[in-house]
Amino acid sequence: MRALQLQGIEQLVQVTLPVPVPAGDEVLIQTKAATICTSDLHDIRSNPFGIQYPRVMGHEGAGVVVQCGAKVKDLKPGDRVASHPVIPCGDCEECMRGLQHLCSRMGHSGIDRDGCFAEYFLQRADRVRKIPGDISFATGALLEPVAVCLEAVYRAGNIKEKTVLVVGDGPFGNMIARLAQKQGAGRVMVYGRTPFRLGMIPGAEILDTVPERSVDVAILAVGNAEAAESCIKALRPRGRMVVFSAAHQPVLVDLFSVHVLELEIAGACNDEDKIEEALACLSDRTLALENIVTHQLPFDNWKEAFDLARNGHDKALKVALVFE
Repeated sequence: MRALQLQGIEQLVQVTLPVPVPAGDEVLIQTKAATICTSDLHDIRSNPFGIQYPRVMGHEGAGVVVQCGAKVKDLKPGDRVASHPVIPCGDCEECMRGLQHLCSRMGHSGIDRDGCFAEYFLQRADRVRKIPGDISFATGALLEPVAVCLEAVYRAGNIKEKTVLVVGDGPFGNMIARLAQKQGAGRVMVYGRTPFRLGMIPGAEILDTVPERSVDVAILAVGNAEAAESCIKALRPRGRMVVFSAAHQPVLVDLFSVHVLELEIAGACNDEDKIEEALACLSDRTLALENIVTHQLPFDNWKEAFDLARNGHDKALKVALVFE
């Protein structure tokens, strides 16, 4: 099979590999679509998660089941499915606390096991969901991205009738803004720097500057220190900042303001049992999440696809590789 293998910093290479064989609790999926995540671009550029080379990349995938392990009961060959890349162990202290998304021995497609930028990929069956026939494979590949965005909104607390600021106009900022509106936020504002991407967020109020001390919730959906500091400054008393995108640079946190305004800072990493809700969102026509995938390129054009995802912010939102 053809696959994209990360062999070092800025060394993404097309290779030919044997088709993998599923273990007893796994399914083999013939990939139909795999979307490129911002974290994939970070992995290629700097490998922040310490991927051991070589590794087939990709963690947002959908396709058709072609083979099932002996222990798999609820899936069969021919099923149209989407995959969730996070694989909790089920036995560690965090899993036993019900926090499987924060598993201390977590597996993750494209990081510690081969991912879906390949013609076939494996996934543990409990992390796979059937998708309806009216959902395209490219849209189905958004299962996990939508789930983690739901987590960001969940970590914001009760947002009904509240003012929510999303800082970041990429695919995740877009989805978070849509989901916040769906959850009943009174006002959803988005700050970003790319007119094309800002224009892709229906119903949100687009800002030229980040307001100060005027929002109930600020969700950080871009990973830089300046944006993080702006989120904190935007919060009114008892406001909450949700850190969805981590800034790798040091961030100056005004702890005096946190103290006197009783501000809250909450992380949002992976998702706490949001797979079923995410699947329902993919079918929700009012959310129109299929519009997040602005480009679908054949696998053979993978270099163009990655260049578009990295540098084409003036014309692209989410880019998918599609397999014939």
